[in-house]
Amino acid sequence: MTCGLHPQAFFGNWKLVSSENFEEYMRAIGKIIILTYLQIGNIVTPVLSIYQDGEKLVMKLKTSVFSSEKSFVLGEEFDEHFAGQKYRSVINLDDGKLVQTQKWDGKTTIQTRKIQDGKMILVRMS
Repeated sequence: MTCGLHPQAFFGNWKLVSSENFEEYMRAIGKIIILTYLQIGNIVTPVLSIYQDGEKLVMKLKTSVFSSEKSFVLGEEFDEHFAGQKYRSVINLDDGKLVQTQKWDGKTTIQTRKIQDGKMILVRMS
């Protein structure tokens, strides 16, 4: 974890405006059917809420179709589930960005969140 931006800069509610590499991410985790479902008629507009609860940070994702929640301590591994898949994840604050590394079945994906011009930018890499 490096200095620069504190996690509090990410606290609040963030509405999805655009998504980078989402399709590649969904393919990497083997959930292309969910991707197709989510794209039908642009029916979802995710809202991500980030806040602190004691020593843990909490991320709540809410859409018109589903919602999920994860709580974690920066730099500590935790179990996570999404669309029936179990992951081992760790989220670090690195150069002012929240960087999440997910691992499962010998695969790895990275999701990087940064604040730019008052907006949260999420980039996924598989």
